[in-house]
Amino acid sequence: MDRIWLKGDTHLHTVNSDGVLTKGQLVEACKNKGFDFMIITDHNFNSVEKSYFDGDILVIQGQEITGEPGHVNIWGKKVPVEPPYALETKEDYSNILDLCRQTGAVISVNHPFCTMCPFRLKLEDYPFDCVEVWNTIQHSDNMKNRDWWVKQLLLGKHISAVGGSDYHKDYFGLSLLGRPTTYVLAKSKSEKDILEAIKEGRCVVTNDPNSTMIYMTCGDAQVGDTISYDDNQKIEIRIENLKKGHRILVYNNEKIIYDYRAVKSTDTFMTTVDIEEPGFVRTEITHKFSPLLKKIYTAAESQFLKSSVSEVGDFIWAFTNPIWVE
Repeated sequence: MDRIWLKGDTHLHTVNSDGVLTKGQLVEACKNKGFDFMIITDHNFNSVEKSYFDGDILVIQGQEITGEPGHVNIWGKKVPVEPPYALETKEDYSNILDLCRQTGAVISVNHPFCTMCPFRLKLEDYPFDCVEVWNTIQHSDNMKNRDWWVKQLLLGKHISAVGGSDYHKDYFGLSLLGRPTTYVLAKSKSEKDILEAIKEGRCVVTNDPNSTMIYMTCGDAQVGDTISYDDNQKIEIRIENLKKGHRILVYNNEKIIYDYRAVKSTDTFMTTVDIEEPGFVRTEITHKFSPLLKKIYTAAESQFLKSSVSEVGDFIWAFTNPIWVE
């Protein structure tokens, strides 16, 4: 069946929790970003009683269940209990997430290794559909999220990786809405099909709505699909808006099977790579800071994110979910 790429933001806040925009203002801001969909996830509050279209943009129902032990996004269904919630123990989280799962909601753990508000319970105890690997503008905590997610993939767990801006407001004139942006390969522009595609791992996450996009295929298979392994299979990579100095890395499980740093900016970059073994294949694009920007960014992380990183490393600019290889 033909699918379409749709872009949106999965993690947004309004004045109904701790954002600065009303729901209407936030919808207009997302329209201006060119989004196809958006998910409003106010803390412990249902700002959207039922998903709806506002012009061409689909506004999806969501809520961020928020307690001291961790934050979890609930998408597509109303949380079936009313706040205030008991969210202190493993059992508290299991009880409310089980109720949400019974309604058919998609469940994503948010910024699990955030320095300021991590998920303090054991992640592996919960059958999350997704993990928010990339939260707000790129920073070192997201690399920890990425590392945990890859570890789960290597264990054979099909857990989808998404990005969300966690938008509350802009800072110092910098627009944070849609940073990052999640692209979803869905059957249609409907709540059901978008959330089903996210749950199946049919996602690519990139720096912003107009940034680099990665298309990774193997024949007719695309991200989220499973193929059968043979010796002659190749992964086709097409990258739109590749920037000079950015590094393309294609992984076959933990092994790097392609490594290229762009010598110039390119509107369209294409390559093919042999699959070497069963498991999965994924692609990410990274970038590095100049020595001066590295010092500035390290200092900013320490001040605003309370990060303990002594020096920031390379950051991800865009990444795909896997194609699975049996």
